[in-house]
Amino acid sequence: MKLYMPILKNRTIELSVLKELIEVKLCNNIFPMLEIIQEKTRSNSKTTYIEELKELLENHNNYVFVDFPKLTLSKSIADPVKDFLTSVNRDNNFVLEQYKLCSDIKNIIPVISFNQKESPSEKDIKDYMRPLLQNYQRIAFRLSPQQYSSCESFLGLYINNNFLLLDIDDKGHTNPAFKKIFKSIKELKKTYSFYSIILNSNRSAQFYNKNIEDGEPIEEIDNSLKEVFNATSYSFDGFGDYACVSRDLPTSGGAISPAGVFYSKESNFFVGFKGRLAALSEFKNYIAPAIVKSEYWLEFDKVHQKKCPGCKKILDIYNGKKTGMNQGMWKGITMGHYIYTISEEFCEE
Repeated sequence: MKLYMPILKNRTIELSVLKELIEVKLCNNIFPMLEIIQEKTRSNSKTTYIEELKELLENHNNYVFVDFPKLTLSKSIADPVKDFLTSVNRDNNFVLEQYKLCSDIKNIIPVISFNQKESPSEKDIKDYMRPLLQNYQRIAFRLSPQQYSSCESFLGLYINNNFLLLDIDDKGHTNPAFKKIFKSIKELKKTYSFYSIILNSNRSAQFYNKNIEDGEPIEEIDNSLKEVFNATSYSFDGFGDYACVSRDLPTSGGAISPAGVFYSKESNFFVGFKGRLAALSEFKNYIAPAIVKSEYWLEFDKVHQKKCPGCKKILDIYNGKKTGMNQGMWKGITMGHYIYTISEEFCEE
């Protein structure tokens, strides 16, 4: 069984993508992970992320991993995100309290993670695990390669029947420095039973829509991990990524730069479609028609096109049922199509 872990943040567009995917019944091979970066999806919302998660999972059986990431914060980040993550960064008890508040939501798996600069000790692991195991049966450890190395000698005591998420960030998975770690995890699985998933961020925050060449594969986004994560030299059960979105926290501002990104299943790359003008009307007048008339659209049959959340929206825009004049919506289209396509492939095998 091959596993895929799409990583999303609790922002409006990404939560709507997750909701749409759960409603079309993702198979059990897909383990979404939600990074909680703010208490409320919208500042004027009456509900918190906890109520949203309850509603999202109430009538569905999909497991969702929940992480409170410890991230570096810049001045340009919105205040609600900055305030929430400042508490996450400063106080482990705040994180544990959040997990306690989530404990009556079914099918949540908590993620133990650390700031990338931290080297967790066995005591750090224990201090997280003890309270979590009072409310949850299974736990995931999200560790960078360096953090895995610092935990290697004792991780086996805690990993059984749990999940190991090795987060290589934007580092290439072919980096020789990782070979020893891959081998160590492979050896650990001979003694203990756990799922291992390798995570990567393959779209740089410095790659913008303006960098896209219209109708061409995007060389800057390397999706090759999908093809090798379970090869002998890797031996992971699954892989994860941000579904063609940068892992960085959102910042305010930004110019209009209409573009659409579409995943090719046959070639395992992303193709960019770029507007001719800096106008939102280009989404409906040029980008949607260009995708539908492309060779990459023809890789998918009509059953996929009518069921896939991303493709359905493209068709609605192409047929005039939606305006599509929203850059955020197109990010959701990219994510929805990619995640659904991976789900189709992995669930057939």
